[in-house]
Amino acid sequence: MQENYVDRILKAKVYDVAVETALEAAPRLSRRLDNRVLFKREDLQPVFSFKIRGAYNKIAQLSSISAQRGVICASAGNHAQGVALGARTRGIPAVIVMPRDSVPLKVEATRAYGAEIVFSGNTTDDRERTTDELIRKSGYTLVHPFNDEKLIAGQGTAALEIFQDIKELDYLFVPIGGGGLIAGCALAAKNLFTNVKVIGVETEGANDCYQSFRTRKIVKLKSVNTIADGMRTLSVGELNFEIILRYVDDVITIKDDDILPMMKFFLERMKIVVEPTGAVAPAAVLKNESGLKGKKICAIISGGNVDPELLIQVRSQPWALVVAAKP
Repeated sequence: MQENYVDRILKAKVYDVAVETALEAAPRLSRRLDNRVLFKREDLQPVFSFKIRGAYNKIAQLSSISAQRGVICASAGNHAQGVALGARTRGIPAVIVMPRDSVPLKVEATRAYGAEIVFSGNTTDDRERTTDELIRKSGYTLVHPFNDEKLIAGQGTAALEIFQDIKELDYLFVPIGGGGLIAGCALAAKNLFTNVKVIGVETEGANDCYQSFRTRKIVKLKSVNTIADGMRTLSVGELNFEIILRYVDDVITIKDDDILPMMKFFLERMKIVVEPTGAVAPAAVLKNESGLKGKKICAIISGGNVDPELLIQVRSQPWALVVAAKP
């Protein structure tokens, strides 16, 4: 399996629409933590998240018959935008099933790429039921947000770029929603490079993969409660979990309270707009509960689609990271 997946990552078709994103040094955090800290800037993608990689790789490889039916996906926002832009690039229709509590910015951005929006309930199960009904009724081709081989391969190109920019890395911290990004990145990192440890990060209120990793079987949550809307999946995908068990070194959690200070730091000290899910892996690096020292660490900023109201809240709060006061 691994050779097949790695070959698919190397041959993934993403750059018709995705871009190679920057790997940005973080000198303040590096000095504070006594590690060399780098951030992979997936917020710089055309849809401001990594999701365009996997979505377009899937859409680009659809047969003409499947493409003509149009594509459909269930998504809270970032995957929705990736599918919408990918479909527009190929010139085919897209239908996006979104929860009613979606971030308005993400809904409008998805519409702007030409997709039709269908609203459903707020859980993953709600969206999947609505999506299945529409597929049965209209024959759309599903572009799953994480549990798909071509999608996993597309997401893995983010890790390929990291290792094109730097030849050695001790730790790679990756956020986990449904598991597509970490599955692809872990495959690339472990099979094409040496010595790197891959660490997945979730929030405590959406810790399905954390529980699954420790019990070595998929745990499905009854509900989730987290500010990180990209992590509001009830369970990790089956394909993703198989790869995670084989190639990921650990899965850890942070609190929601760790996210907003990290967003504020990015905004005020690095001039980067980062969404809550995008701040999860960097926040874990900052907490450094393992006490890492003298290591080269990269954390993926998975996206920058922030609700403007939340951004106002972030800016107005009195939080101040200790690192912000360092020279």
